[in-house]
Amino acid sequence: RLPSGGMPDAAPRTVPRRPPRAGRVARLRRAGPWIALALALAATTALVVARRDDLAVLLRVDAATLLALLAMQFAYLVVQSGRFHVVLIRLADHGIGFGPWLRLFVLGRFLNLFLPQGGNVYRAVEAKRRFGIGYLSFVAAFLNAPWIAMVITFALGAGVIAVANPAAAVGPVPLWSGLAAGAAAIAAIPFLGALVLPLAPDRWRAAAWARDRLADMLRLTLDSLRDRRYLIRVTAWTTAAFVQASAMIWLAFAALGVPVGLAEAIAFYVLLQVATYVPITPGNLGVQELAFAGLSTGMGGGAVDGVAVSALVRVSGVVALLMASLPLGGAEAVRMARADARDGDVAGRPDPRERVG
Repeated sequence: RLPSGGMPDAAPRTVPRRPPRAGRVARLRRAGPWIALALALAATTALVVARRDDLAVLLRVDAATLLALLAMQFAYLVVQSGRFHVVLIRLADHGIGFGPWLRLFVLGRFLNLFLPQGGNVYRAVEAKRRFGIGYLSFVAAFLNAPWIAMVITFALGAGVIAVANPAAAVGPVPLWSGLAAGAAAIAAIPFLGALVLPLAPDRWRAAAWARDRLADMLRLTLDSLRDRRYLIRVTAWTTAAFVQASAMIWLAFAALGVPVGLAEAIAFYVLLQVATYVPITPGNLGVQELAFAGLSTGMGGGAVDGVAVSALVRVSGVVALLMASLPLGGAEAVRMARADARDGDVAGRPDPRERVG
């Protein structure tokens, strides 16, 4: 049939549907972190209820200590931002000033409080939109920054503890040797990935694409490790974070009346680094507290001491982040991040033709 305009009717559009199993897997993947969060919070609550009186010390922390912790959390934000900035300008295809990047970094951390991974997407989108930094270049820096930070942090912790307190241990394992092994294992991750990905069949387009991108990122990583000036700068920022955050952990324990030494403060800072970069639940809420409880027990302390310190560090960090981000446009950043997610303008979907660097 021809309509009044003389043109044949257009064929109805069909929208492809995902297979039912794929939809179930996607829903389970989205729900997984929240299920883990519920379980971790339940376990933490059970632990706290069993030793309710031990958390009463949180109410006795004096105002001067709280202000000192807030100041140290502000400083920690700046140091973390500086370390990421060094990696970003080394690996990205465009430059970005420290001031604009500090704003993006702080707002990204702020958004991650409300939208899991939303802050990371916001940083990538804004870096592309305002400074021309390609998504894959940003992803390369996003992966390299925590990788090199953890390698250096673990190595620094192993060296300092081996000299200052070699007898410190977590259960039967000497702490310095455990940290040294951790540094070696983390350093090997990208190289192991480069060995494993070529084993994937070429007919898997996703594996082939990932293999090519990893090869680009590995090339950039190896090139950066030959840059002495870059290594000096990133090591300096990481050392500053190591000293400052270890002191912050020590102060948190002291505020609760729990005496700890240098080795214990370093061990808890290393664990805090891992909890920051390896998210299991949103903000690793519950998981971090359980990890602190386990480390405290392993080092001969009380489990609730670890939970209390984690709570104090978490709350002071969130308060400092809110105080820093709201004047920088935190509410507007939330609106923009939601709009980007709604429009599909996300860094998780880069143009396959775009290359790193």
